[in-house]
Amino acid sequence: MGMYYTTSEVKRIFGWGSNSTVQRKRDSGFLPPPDLSGRPNKWRKDVIDAIVYAPNSGSTNKKNTSKKNDS
Repeated sequence: MGMYYTTSEVKRIFGWGSNSTVQRKRDSGFLPPPDLSGRPNKWRKDVIDAIVYAPNSGSTNKKNTSKKNDS
């Protein structure tokens, strides 16, 4: 388990369907710029978790902690 979420993980956590949604959320200030830019971008887990679990965040999104079985 690494210390970063990838773009696809961030999309899954928030229930977003596209990269353009990620960009719109960054432009609006809801999502900070990635900590590591690239393909995929990567955000520190503690930064994203702080957004997910922030009191009074106005979001009803809950973190999806399920793990995909890659076997």
